[in-house]
Amino acid sequence: MTGLELLEAWYEKVWVQADIEAVAEFFDVEALASGIMTDFAAHLEDMQALVPAVLQAVREVSVSFEDSMEQDDRVWARVTLHAKKAHDMTPIHIPGQVMIRIKNGKIVEAHNNFDFISYFEQMGNLPQDSIALMLAGEVLC
Repeated sequence: MTGLELLEAWYEKVWVQADIEAVAEFFDVEALASGIMTDFAAHLEDMQALVPAVLQAVREVSVSFEDSMEQDDRVWARVTLHAKKAHDMTPIHIPGQVMIRIKNGKIVEAHNNFDFISYFEQMGNLPQDSIALMLAGEVLC
């Protein structure tokens, strides 16, 4: 299995099929995932708690890979997560980028950069055009 195939399988099994047990199949016990929250790197146990927490808010998750590149033990991909909000089934789309490093067939390092502002705007947790508002000097409370 190539690194890209491993990354695609991770998203399919863990996020699309919501198989929380599969987190340990793909994510090494020593692995760290950064970029999810500032100054926080997720370990295996954190990912096993994070995935179900996110999946409570969304349904019908799918992932599209826009671009990808693989070199040696690293894979970079630009992806879009597609889902529907759990409470009203409105479609949402979250663009992002991920880089993983693989060792012995598992993810040992992951760097994530997803548009969480857009996600929270689409979920109704932030006002639309939050970035524009903040650039204009607005303070969101």
